[in-house]
Amino acid sequence: MNNIFRNWDAMRIIRLIAGVGFGIYAIVSKEYMFFGLSVLLLLQSLLDISCCGKGGCSSSKTKQTKEVYKDIIKLYKPNQR
Repeated sequence: MNNIFRNWDAMRIIRLIAGVGFGIYAIVSKEYMFFGLSVLLLLQSLLDISCCGKGGCSSSKTKQTKEVYKDIIKLYKPNQR
């Protein structure tokens, strides 16, 4: 239950707003197919899951830098010949 109220990022807020918006549209226009989409988006935002699963599309948060072509590209030094 505590996970629902923590770690709200931009995508969770967008999914929540879209879910509420589609829900209101489904009720007002009586297009209940949009109500299913609304429920899907609301569940995704509340449970913090996406189409790929929990954190499936996110990148790693570690700052590992790797020097690419370190041995091939030489440092430019204008005064040396």
